[in-house]
Amino acid sequence: MGEWKVLNQKFEKLDGNNFIEVSLKEPPKGDDILIAISKGWIRDDGQKLYKANILFPKSDKDKVIKMLEEIGIK
Repeated sequence: MGEWKVLNQKFEKLDGNNFIEVSLKEPPKGDDILIAISKGWIRDDGQKLYKANILFPKSDKDKVIKMLEEIGIK
């Protein structure tokens, strides 16, 4: 089994020790590029721990943006 390749990534610290991370990832078999949205927290020693994430194909980006806009997020 191969490694996932991170093509690009943005990290944002939130309140307290929480964070959100958005990444473009390529699966090991080179399938569709995926958008990953993860959340978690940072331990006192600086290690990131992940609580939850979602992945969806980059080709669905416009659908997700449209859904966010439709519920009032612009």
